[in-house]
Amino acid sequence: MSIAAYLQTELVALSNEARRKHPEIKEAAERVIALLRHPGQGQGVNLASILSQNQDVLKPFLLACDTKNVKLVTISMGCLRELISHRAMPEGAIEVVLKTLNDIMSHGVEIQLKILQTILPLLTNYDVHGESLAEALLLCFRLQDSRVVFVNNTAAATLRQLVIYIFEKVGDEDQKLQVPENTVQDTKEEEEDDGLSSEMDRGNHLAPCAKDAYLLFQDLCLLTNSEHARFLRLNNISRTFGLELIESVLTNHFHLFKQHKEFAALLRERVCPLIIKNFSDKHDFPQTMRLMRVVYILIKQFHEILAIECEIFLSMLIKLLEPEGNILWQRVLAMEIFRGICGDNSLMRRIYRAYDQQGTSTDIFADMIIAIGRLSTERPALIGAGGFAQESTDIARPTHTKEREAGDSGIGGLSVSTSTMRIQCVDQLDKADPPQIPETYLYYLSLICINSIADGLASYIFPIVSQALHDQHRLLQEEKEANNPDPSASRVNTSVFPNTNTLELTKTKEAEDIALVTTMAESAWPGLLAAFSFFLGSNLDEELFHNVMRSYQNFTSVCGVLQLTIPRDAFLTSLCKSCLPVLPALDQRAGSSAGPSSTSEVVVPNITDKNMYCLRILLNVAQYLGGTLFDSWYLLLETMQQAEHLLTAKLHRASSSKKQNVGNFGTNVPGSKTLSPSQSNLQRATNNTIDYAGLAAGSSHHEADVLALLASFKQLFDLSVHLDLLSFQSFTRALCKLGAAGSGLPIQDGKGTTATPFLKGLRHVNKSEEKSFAIEKLRYVCLLNVGRIATPENGTTVWGSSIGYLIETANHPTPSIRIRMQACDAISDIIIAAMAYAEQNSMAKQEETQMRVMRNLRELIQGHPHALVEIQRMGLETLNKLLQTSGQSLSFGWGIIFEMIQGSIASKTVPETSPEQPEESSTAVATKSAGLVRIAFPCLQLICTDFLSLLNAKNMQLCIDTLAAFGHQTEDLNIALTSVGLLWNISDFIQQSLRDLNQEHTPEATTNGDTAAGAVDEIILLFPDPELSYGNLSGLWMLLLFKISTLCSDIRPEVRNGAIQTLLRTIQINATGLSMRAWRQCVWKILLPLLDSIQTASCRKVEEVPEPVSTGAFVMRNDSPTKQWDETHVLLYSGLSDVFQNFFLQLIRLDDYLEAWVFLMEHLETASLFSSPDVAIAALKGIQMMMKVPVVDDNSSAESSLTKEERENRLSRLWDTAWATWERIGCAIVNRDPSIGNKRADYHANGRPMTVKFTQEALTEYVNIMRSLYPILQAKFRLEDLRAFLDVIHLVLIFDASPTYRPDVDYLSPLQLAIHDTLTLLDLSSISGGPAVVLDHLAAQFMLAFEGDFGPAGGYSNTPVNSTGPVRPTYIALCKVTVARMVFLLDKYQRDKGIYADGVYAKVLRSLGTAMRLRYNCPPSYKHMEDIPLWKIATTAFLECIKTGVGVVEGLENDLSDSRFMEIWQELVILCRGTMAPALPISLTEMSLKNQAMDESFDLVFLHGLRTKVFFRMGYHRVPLATLSELTQILDQAANLYILSTRTPASDVITSASIASRSSSSNGLNKNGTDSKGTSLDDAQLDIIQGLGITLHSTANTMVPVRRERFAFASLEILFDLCAFEEKKVVGVSRVETELRHRTAAVATPVLMQRCHGLLDAYSADQALLGKCPFPRLRHQEISLVLQRLNNLRLVPGILDNKDPGQQQQVDTASYPLAAMKQAALAGSTAHLFYLYESLTEAMYCHDPEVLLLLKACLQTAGRSLGLVK
Repeated sequence: MSIAAYLQTELVALSNEARRKHPEIKEAAERVIALLRHPGQGQGVNLASILSQNQDVLKPFLLACDTKNVKLVTISMGCLRELISHRAMPEGAIEVVLKTLNDIMSHGVEIQLKILQTILPLLTNYDVHGESLAEALLLCFRLQDSRVVFVNNTAAATLRQLVIYIFEKVGDEDQKLQVPENTVQDTKEEEEDDGLSSEMDRGNHLAPCAKDAYLLFQDLCLLTNSEHARFLRLNNISRTFGLELIESVLTNHFHLFKQHKEFAALLRERVCPLIIKNFSDKHDFPQTMRLMRVVYILIKQFHEILAIECEIFLSMLIKLLEPEGNILWQRVLAMEIFRGICGDNSLMRRIYRAYDQQGTSTDIFADMIIAIGRLSTERPALIGAGGFAQESTDIARPTHTKEREAGDSGIGGLSVSTSTMRIQCVDQLDKADPPQIPETYLYYLSLICINSIADGLASYIFPIVSQALHDQHRLLQEEKEANNPDPSASRVNTSVFPNTNTLELTKTKEAEDIALVTTMAESAWPGLLAAFSFFLGSNLDEELFHNVMRSYQNFTSVCGVLQLTIPRDAFLTSLCKSCLPVLPALDQRAGSSAGPSSTSEVVVPNITDKNMYCLRILLNVAQYLGGTLFDSWYLLLETMQQAEHLLTAKLHRASSSKKQNVGNFGTNVPGSKTLSPSQSNLQRATNNTIDYAGLAAGSSHHEADVLALLASFKQLFDLSVHLDLLSFQSFTRALCKLGAAGSGLPIQDGKGTTATPFLKGLRHVNKSEEKSFAIEKLRYVCLLNVGRIATPENGTTVWGSSIGYLIETANHPTPSIRIRMQACDAISDIIIAAMAYAEQNSMAKQEETQMRVMRNLRELIQGHPHALVEIQRMGLETLNKLLQTSGQSLSFGWGIIFEMIQGSIASKTVPETSPEQPEESSTAVATKSAGLVRIAFPCLQLICTDFLSLLNAKNMQLCIDTLAAFGHQTEDLNIALTSVGLLWNISDFIQQSLRDLNQEHTPEATTNGDTAAGAVDEIILLFPDPELSYGNLSGLWMLLLFKISTLCSDIRPEVRNGAIQTLLRTIQINATGLSMRAWRQCVWKILLPLLDSIQTASCRKVEEVPEPVSTGAFVMRNDSPTKQWDETHVLLYSGLSDVFQNFFLQLIRLDDYLEAWVFLMEHLETASLFSSPDVAIAALKGIQMMMKVPVVDDNSSAESSLTKEERENRLSRLWDTAWATWERIGCAIVNRDPSIGNKRADYHANGRPMTVKFTQEALTEYVNIMRSLYPILQAKFRLEDLRAFLDVIHLVLIFDASPTYRPDVDYLSPLQLAIHDTLTLLDLSSISGGPAVVLDHLAAQFMLAFEGDFGPAGGYSNTPVNSTGPVRPTYIALCKVTVARMVFLLDKYQRDKGIYADGVYAKVLRSLGTAMRLRYNCPPSYKHMEDIPLWKIATTAFLECIKTGVGVVEGLENDLSDSRFMEIWQELVILCRGTMAPALPISLTEMSLKNQAMDESFDLVFLHGLRTKVFFRMGYHRVPLATLSELTQILDQAANLYILSTRTPASDVITSASIASRSSSSNGLNKNGTDSKGTSLDDAQLDIIQGLGITLHSTANTMVPVRRERFAFASLEILFDLCAFEEKKVVGVSRVETELRHRTAAVATPVLMQRCHGLLDAYSADQALLGKCPFPRLRHQEISLVLQRLNNLRLVPGILDNKDPGQQQQVDTASYPLAAMKQAALAGSTAHLFYLYESLTEAMYCHDPEVLLLLKACLQTAGRSLGLVK
């Protein structure tokens, strides 16, 4: 709401309220309303400005205030406040308003609050000075004295705001007047005389706002000091309120007192005397507390201009800390002030500079520290002093127990939760009485003050030192870049180990302050050390303890960077003692040096969490001050050694159930399993230390803390790389001294004295079974700084002292064996690292470094009489490492190296030339030799993998011999296996060298003379010429193959199998470029001898294979030696066949290759027949592999020395041999004589029996051989070959002596699939008579599925070969694929006469008919996946076979004998009889109606095929009438729609075809009383019939529909079609076809007429009985169909006349017209209607209108044929 609207509303209310009693107010209000409504002319008129110029605006409000009417006064006060807030009140009316406010002040609380709300905007919006300001303030002070709390508080808040605002206006005024800052000086000349006039004169020189503030502040001081005010005309105010106002002014506007000397004089003349006076009196808590707050502000902001006064104040505060005569809350207030002072490091430095540094004043800083320290130690029991030490004595406390909380029952302590106050006393302004103060709060404050002093010094000095170090680093960097442009040469890092000794802090701009801080630290360190030590021995909670330790760290670091050595060492010593549980037990332990037994009995003390935190602080200090510690490093390292021992012990106790190995960077925990040197060597790499962070991730909280601390230890040593050279020398020297002291060595330090522990109980910290902390750290540090110690110029001192100490420790008898081995490990690692560094960095004096290293290694191994065997073994390991890291740079000593390596197996006799020499077990091999073998072999392994290029021919031969020797040794199986693998590496190297030499050396050309038969070259065993020439390399490679071949008959299966694989793989990869001479040597000296040697070795008496020495590696072994030899044979056969196949084109060029081929094939044949299944399979696969002929290109043919004819001749001989071998193997399997080749007399099986139970897998591989061989033999494959092949294949297929069979219902078994694929490969077009032979085989193969329980099969005799039981395959899947193959071949070779002339076609039809006749009795066609039934598959195939087969048979009239022709039609008759005869209905539970309908639909398709290819072709002139009549009768029986059955014990069946005889026989039974299948009806079937049929009225018969109703109708339709004759269709048809149709109709028409006659008579007979009752559906459909077809049927003219000879004879004797008419009627196309005329007329009595119409149509058709009907 705007001011105009608000005022109008309020003025209207005021006018209405005062219109009766105070009309003058009403008139004044209306004038102001009129003014508000019409303020003036023009746009943008400022209403507040207009109102401020009109004196009548205030009149109605002032008049209303004078009435004393509360309601009117309330309205007026609101309007006045609104006018003042918008500066709409005339400035001249300020005094009137103040007077009015003063007058209405007594009108109640609401009015008083509105007065206060009005005064504040009045003074802030208008310039009120002097008396008016005093009057306004006086109003507020008076209201502040109100007893109404709300008014009192509001007035106090208003006064605070007004006072602050008055002083803020002074600041604004100074900015306008540009008064300079800090013009006040602490000089006596500026002090003025005391007195009222002088003070008033002093204020008169000030500006208005400053004068008001001056007078106000002066009156506040006077009133607070119980004196009379001079400006406010106020007698007194509350002293606490006055102090609060003074504090508020000094806090918020202290800068005014520094700018104006008048204000500064008030501080000196008014405030300080006020404080001193009130301090001397005993006052209550509120006043003292506020005095303290003012004192703190004066000390903090004005100690420079109030030096003497602040000194007095500080001395008073220090005095208050004394316990005598001071109340607790007073001491607490003083300590809280000191807390603020100590927390301001800048204030502390100013105080020290103002007082302590002057030398003439009181040492305030020192006295304060002393007083605080004395206060801290007043009541040690209260804060648990000594609790820390008590905790350290708790040796047996479990590690999972938590640290004691401070303040636990019975023990005092300090904690943040119990020793602090939520609001400190000096801030509790609302308290009238001292608050409840914790008993330990005073000591908590002293701790905070001590921490703040140390932290303050650190916060100031650290940034300065950091910047100085940065500047120094930058200058050094620039200098190095100027001298050495290589930036990698710089190693200076200021982040860790800063060397402050080289800093020139006196030249920095903060030099004066740094000197000041230095003197402060020197002055404070004794008191701080005492206080810190006291608090560290007290019971502090975690937070306070951490704070103390942080401050401790800061002050120690400050002393270090300021080069205060004595304070630094004193603090470090105290800190080191705090890091360890100092106990008498440790002192006893120090003295118990009698032996290991006494040491092991000492209980390891438990290190507490506080000890661990102290260790962290110690590490932080060491990291920061490491560059300046020098000799003090020994103290830190000694502490770390003891601490790590205690930490690992604690961790071991906590995780003993987990058996976790923890130690110092590769050191095990006490009691952990000792690792062998070879195993521990893996843990001693530079970067392979324990990952404490990873261990902590899966550990408990306490374990994680210990692991984190151990990781910090490691980090400290990691940072040693940043130490400068002198510091690093001191560091390593301290480690050497520490190690000597712990192991008992008489080592001396640089000063010529024996090193002793700094702390008690640390000399014998390592037990005899533990490793040395100092040695491990020395090793680690040297590895990290290897670049410095390996450099001759810089690292000679460190190298000499460190390596000398380690060598002395390793060879000295005093240390334990474990420590000596540890020293040896350290030497090894350092030496290897130094060699690697010298090589990588291409040091100028690399040779000197290497020689120094070698001298040290020699001194270690041979330089001391007390050297241990274990040390010698470790020396060999060091040799191995040297080869790994620096072997590439070695150029001498290879012969000596091989001698050293061979020396490890010198006591073992190794065969060199012949593998047939028996291996003698070396029982005299010492334990030392056994261990050295495993250590020496890695050296050999490394040489063979990395350094072969450095060896000459002689050394290479030594290397091959050494590897073979390691392969034959039986001490370690893994080494023997690895030796075989290393021979592979040498082979690759030799071959690569040969390829490199090919450019310079051309091998001798391969000629016929090279391949001529003769003696094969022997293997070269020695190479006197050291050069790696082409000849030497070739001889070395052949020697290598020979050495490998000697291992192929090793008694250990792993070794011989690995050797075979290596040998064959080496030949396959590298034999491409071999000469023919080398190939002959390889084949006859290496490869083929393996067959006999391994065969002989496997046939020898198998002894138990010796178990290899356990090496921790897992080796898969087979317990059966026979199985192991089988594996060897499998590898050998598969590998040899692969080699012969891959290098076929090269080997065929050898003159004696056929002998080699036959040699190998005979071995494979023998293996396939006289070996285990696995070996047999491998042998068969090998033969199959050898049948894969590589492609011969023109280039290879041109390069070959053989002509094309010679090569073809050799290949032909090879394949003939392979074909004969294949048949011979198959005949041996099925136990019959071969028909192609000759039976083999001797298999050289060494007395082994022939296999009887060949597996299906072996038979499959045998068949697969033919898949590879047939494409080669295809061009000359003859019919006798095909017959032999099919005979063997069929017998192999039905071989049932296999142990197991694969399921073959859904899928082909592997054997069946192989046979099927092989048959598919046959090219029958090139073999005369081949299709017939294969189809005959397939027909027999198809019948395999229906043999046994499914009926006999013709053709082949499938008697199982070597049958041992009833187990056999089902051949279901094979049957299905065979059908498809037969259909394919018949379609492809349908014109092949042999198929029909040999009876194969009839056999195919017979085999298919077998499945079709069995129908639902066929074996199931699937087991797991749904498939088409076999009878449907056979039916489909049958339709495909007769599609063209019947026509082809008719076309082969001259080439096909009558017997073969009749055989085919006889098979068709048998098939039709078995598939078309009506069957009895089956139970609904056997087959669903849906499936029945689907099968019937399938039968309709089948019937359609028979219609076109059989029934329509059966009139062929070569088909006998008997066959034709039989087929017609089969079709007539298939047309039966129902069966009539009588329920009698011998129930007979009457079909619909025999109903015609019912007129003469009432029972209507047929002759044999059986159904269409010749089976009698039993009671169960009669129950089904009675359930489905309808009983006729004329008979006792039951009519039952046949199962295939649609099939019967279709058969009836075909019967009509066979009799039909249409002239239109006959036109254009050949005479033969016409005769065929007439011949068929002549046989079918009488059958049809007999059926129709019987049906019509039965219908008429039943009609008489039924009357008007309708016929069953089936009878109705049958009669309707018959009548329709009779009406539409047109017969062959004369067909019925010719069939009735009796009637023909009566024509001559009877009257001519009637006879002629009858003959004419029966000779016409509608003769059937006249033939059935009587039956048709009899049926006219029916009541079915549809039948009547059809009967009428038939009679009309008959009349129409005679011309009687139009």
